[in-house]
Amino acid sequence: MSRIASASLDWHYRGMKTLILENQLIRMVVLVDKGSDVTELVYKPRGVDVLWHSPTGHRSPSGTGGLIGTPDSGFMDCYGGGWQDLLPTIGSGPVELHGATFGLHGETGVLPWKARVDDEEGETVRAVLSVKGRRYPYLLEKTITLREGESRIRISEKLTNTSEQDLEFYWLQHPSFGGRFLAPGCRLELPQGSRVICSEVNSRGRVADGESEWPIVTGRDGKVIDLSVIPSRDVIAEETTFIRVREGRYSLVNPTLRLGVELKWDVSVFPWVWFWQNYGVPDYPYFGKAWNVAVEPSTSLPTMMRRGTDTDAPLLKGGASLTTEIEVSLNPDE
Repeated sequence: MSRIASASLDWHYRGMKTLILENQLIRMVVLVDKGSDVTELVYKPRGVDVLWHSPTGHRSPSGTGGLIGTPDSGFMDCYGGGWQDLLPTIGSGPVELHGATFGLHGETGVLPWKARVDDEEGETVRAVLSVKGRRYPYLLEKTITLREGESRIRISEKLTNTSEQDLEFYWLQHPSFGGRFLAPGCRLELPQGSRVICSEVNSRGRVADGESEWPIVTGRDGKVIDLSVIPSRDVIAEETTFIRVREGRYSLVNPTLRLGVELKWDVSVFPWVWFWQNYGVPDYPYFGKAWNVAVEPSTSLPTMMRRGTDTDAPLLKGGASLTTEIEVSLNPDE
């Protein structure tokens, strides 16, 4: 098998322009017309896609632009799992920033992006994607790089405030994992000294209010829960906990498949990790058919958790830009 890397925009999925980058070891599939969602991240030697695919499927966001300010922004109607890049608000809505109203997870996840391939084939391939805010003045540019013979993808991002005034922003990387890769007994490894916060208990969650050191928390029933271990399929629960990390890295490992996914990032940009656990809960939107987790580097707590004028969101000065890098690796334990 050739070890050469390739990148192509000659693909469509359900009418949506699609980018594919791959080499001998790894394949990444990106829905350009739907939020630049990463819909596949496959370790090719074992045929394992580490990402979760929603039972509702990947749907085109065409026509949802007018829903951005509604409570769910149209996000759930076209959310198919995978990995999203979310701005300028995160979490539930509606929320307001400088007079602009947003629903669930802002707007980048339901907007079409532009894309080009700079290097189509060879030792190193690159694709460049970008999106302009519809309700908030920003430009987000993303360069994805893959080299031959590596199971690692580098993502360089540049966020620019296109207005003349200083603006806060909320930014979330939203990769969700499931399918064949995720199983009871998988382990989530975070840096030592990470702190877990659960300040608003989900009605279907297991974890009580409070703060503790990762990974041990107290359950609503008073029992100890180790969040680093994916529970049995008998558990029915959905919740998000918020983890303040000292280093920008985590690994989610399946010991049976002997395969792990590792993310590394700049902790000065994304000091939080949101840990969404979604285990077979009934009713909308999945009616008991979803079993997945998402481990999400974030600039901030959810926009809705602001207290009055207080916010932990970073501020980007008018006309200024912020650059950062993310690296994702699929690591076999041979």
